[in-house]
Amino acid sequence: MKNSEVPRMTLRRAVQICGGLDSLGDKLMVSNDSLERMLAGEEEVPQPVFIQAVGLLLEATATRAPKRTPDSHEGGRKGPRH
Repeated sequence: MKNSEVPRMTLRRAVQICGGLDSLGDKLMVSNDSLERMLAGEEEVPQPVFIQAVGLLLEATATRAPKRTPDSHEGGRKGPRH
């Protein structure tokens, strides 16, 4: 994955979390046309828009219960690490 893909990937995920392009556009104060061009790679994602989108993703994931891993509270690794 190239670093240049990260802002677009962030916007794609933000569209999913916000429930669509209209909702994301409202939250980021960006037109749907501009968002569509950014998502298509026709327009660079401005840094302030990228930072706002990251903030939305962090907010959304902060409200979810953390995933349990095999190494958490019970069970997990039984022997030494290799």
